[in-house]
Amino acid sequence: MKTFYYLLLISLFISLSNASIVEETCKNISSSHPYIAYDFCVSSFKSYNASSQAADQRALAIIASRLANSTAVKTQARIQELMEEEKNQPRKNRLDVCMEGYSLAIDDLRTAEQAIGAERDTDAQIFLSAALGASSDCEDAFAEAEDACPLETENGEYDQMAAIALAIVAALHR
Repeated sequence: MKTFYYLLLISLFISLSNASIVEETCKNISSSHPYIAYDFCVSSFKSYNASSQAADQRALAIIASRLANSTAVKTQARIQELMEEEKNQPRKNRLDVCMEGYSLAIDDLRTAEQAIGAERDTDAQIFLSAALGASSDCEDAFAEAEDACPLETENGEYDQMAAIALAIVAALHR
């Protein structure tokens, strides 16, 4: 019976320390990057089961890259839906700019994740920075035509997630 209680206590300690890694990391990056919302950061990590097993910030950086990638894939699926519904060719062309940007971002995020795992933090920062351009390129395509972007929510969520990944890698690099 004692063994069970010891295992329970160890499990609880590990869970609390992992939660504190997430919370401490989110606190640090949100205080130094005002455009990163603390609550969004914590809830994003908590939505990903592997976050509870993260041993350090490098593991969180990999998870953040995966979450950004997942967000980019979802955004790309939404763009595809909009393109299929759209009848106006110039607007469809603007959506195509968004599609292309997110396609490139997905590739950059995969490469960044590999670089983080290989402890090539400078490379990871370069690819994460490039990936951040997807949403702004999409927004710009619509702004230049004085047209409201139908992806503001998706772009905002993606921006936050990609910025979180970049901020964590930048902190690793210091």
